[in-house]
Amino acid sequence: MIDIAIVVDHKWRDLPGLSLLAYKLETVYNLSVKLIPYNLWEKTIIFDKPKILCVSVLYGSRGQRIIRTCKQTGTKLAVIMTEGRPNTMEALAYSVGKESNSKYADLWICWSETVRKYMLEEGVLPEEKLPVLGCNRFDIYFHPYRELISDRQVFLVKYGLDPDKPVISWATNFTHAKFFKNNTDFMIKDWKDLGLTKYKSYSNPQSVAQNDFYCRIESAKIIKDYLKKNKNVQLIVKPHPAEDHDFYIDFAEECNKELGRKRVSFIGFEYIWGVLNATDVHIHRLCTTGVEAWFLNKPSVEFHIKDYLPWSIALDGAASDAAKGNEISNNKDSLFHYVDFYLNGGKESQDKIEYRKKYIEKWLYKVDGKRCDDYAFELNKLLAREKIKKLPFKKNIRIYAKGLVNAVLGPTPKKKLKFWEKNYKDSIGHIDKIIKKEDTLLWREKISSILKRNFIL
Repeated sequence: MIDIAIVVDHKWRDLPGLSLLAYKLETVYNLSVKLIPYNLWEKTIIFDKPKILCVSVLYGSRGQRIIRTCKQTGTKLAVIMTEGRPNTMEALAYSVGKESNSKYADLWICWSETVRKYMLEEGVLPEEKLPVLGCNRFDIYFHPYRELISDRQVFLVKYGLDPDKPVISWATNFTHAKFFKNNTDFMIKDWKDLGLTKYKSYSNPQSVAQNDFYCRIESAKIIKDYLKKNKNVQLIVKPHPAEDHDFYIDFAEECNKELGRKRVSFIGFEYIWGVLNATDVHIHRLCTTGVEAWFLNKPSVEFHIKDYLPWSIALDGAASDAAKGNEISNNKDSLFHYVDFYLNGGKESQDKIEYRKKYIEKWLYKVDGKRCDDYAFELNKLLAREKIKKLPFKKNIRIYAKGLVNAVLGPTPKKKLKFWEKNYKDSIGHIDKIIKKEDTLLWREKISSILKRNFIL
């Protein structure tokens, strides 16, 4: 039996922050912790018998299965939202509202008082189950963890770019473009099964995929035009963890061929903070990376050429609020203007800097490098508060039998071989999403080393 199992939804977004949380739980509270991918949640409950299972969401059919299994086995259920800043108010209702299965959690860690207040008003959970603790993965931007962020010069040389020349970064999030011509039926069915389509901004998944597809093409064309006009500027392209890579790999190769030398580097397997530390201006679209750029004092430009369905600045919520703290570009001319302004030494206005402080308070509570400490405290408190009694084997024979089959047979040989490929792509285009044992060991060693060097723990 272990104390806590923590699901890591995506390796390239969540692993470092959750590794730090696991380390705090182990060293400060002497708890046994295991980091797992989503596809092992059931097997872990059955054979490791965690007292607490931490997941990122509870909506949809998978969430319902997790809830039932935890109830049958006596496992307590905690939610650590890895996307705890829902972009719109409809996304907020979907993620944490009455119909999100949130009411079944024993602990729900909120990024902000804004989200907590909404959940209380909706009557989802009592306030003692809704601590406001901010976002633990942003701890990386503060001492001592900031030392884990790659040095700018080392990072750029690694990817074939010149550290002495200006660099712009483009963090993309056209996550549904991959469904426009392939797996469209999957997206339509998935959104319907998840209950997304009943919300107006999510009512037409096919239109979202189509708009993502064509906006991606047009955005890439405009950015290439900027590079053609400004022959000294280099570009880092960093896709969202849920995007396919092929389009951007082709885009980088095409740019370098047309520009006559390497000025564009596609980066698929790095954490966003390395990209942000290496750039001079960060370009994105209603993305959390735009806020993360603030933590490294990097200019942040919202490049948003079309409003549609969930991707609309007109929709109230955390994304449109964040946009007000950045420069907003909706066409080629304004993008060129803002990038030129900052590359030529321009600075954000004091009004924007003050607004960002208010935004952080509203949607992120605190960003101070100590969120994992508070997460660990609350999880330990849940263990101490609840008398967690694991239910006996005989009452869970069906679950154990299913887990045993999964453990013995595992995935099909074909899937098993593909899983261990370096750039393994799943059935809907996600690349290298699932954590492996060596990933967790690597980050544990990184965190342990940096804390020991700084005489912490």
